[in-house]
Amino acid sequence: MIYIKSVLVGLLALAVVFIVLPILGVILYSLYSLTHTPPEGGSIGWDPISLVKQSPLVPSALVVFIFALGFLWEFRRLTPR
Repeated sequence: MIYIKSVLVGLLALAVVFIVLPILGVILYSLYSLTHTPPEGGSIGWDPISLVKQSPLVPSALVVFIFALGFLWEFRRLTPR
C-alpha cells in the first residue's frame, strides 16, 4: 500500500508541475501585462520551431526527476522508522 500511495503522490507532483504551475504563470503574466505597459519602439521575436528541435532528453529527465521526487517524499513519509 505504501508503494501505491507513493506512486499516486508522484503522479500528483507531475500534475501540479505541468498543469497548475503553467496556469498560475499565465495568470501572473496577464496581471503583470495589465499593470505594466511595454516600452515603445521594438519587439522581441519568438521562434516556436526551435522548441521542436530540442533534444527529448531534457524534458524526459525532468518528468522522471519530478515523479521520483514526489514518490520518494511520500515513500519516506509513510515508511515506519
